[in-house]
Amino acid sequence: MSNIKKIQSMLKGSYRKIQVGAEPTTIHQRAEGEKWTDANGREWIKENGKRKQITKMPAKGFNKCSDCKKIILKDRDQSTYNRMQRCFKCQINFEADLVGKNKWEAWATEQFEKRMQSAEDEVKSIMKEMKDSSENNFDKTVAYAIGNEEQIKNRERIKRETA
Repeated sequence: MSNIKKIQSMLKGSYRKIQVGAEPTTIHQRAEGEKWTDANGREWIKENGKRKQITKMPAKGFNKCSDCKKIILKDRDQSTYNRMQRCFKCQINFEADLVGKNKWEAWATEQFEKRMQSAEDEVKSIMKEMKDSSENNFDKTVAYAIGNEEQIKNRERIKRETA
């Protein structure tokens, strides 16, 4: 069909463009409110014309500051909450109060000692597990190979230096 005939048929309203080999992006048209499970086992629902994944837990915001009861949303608040059970602002206020009462250094020392004790306990438990394990998981062949490689390098270095 020539371009003139295509334009004439477009003006009449009878021209149809034919596309070959293309598939629609969505095979199933879902109704509003319809729920389904995909091949990976995830559940979905169609709300407001969009698909939405159904999850059992919220993505963020289920922790609350112990002082101000604010929902923890920001990364800075979350990292502070993980250590102190407070949001960043409440932790700053708490430490400022300690400074005002001349108790901050004692509190900071106590926190440091707790962290060190926790690390020590973790190392002790790992060492106990290694001692109690009936099989030795250390592969000596790798250590021997590394040692042999070092000996070869040292011999070559000594030969170069003496030559």
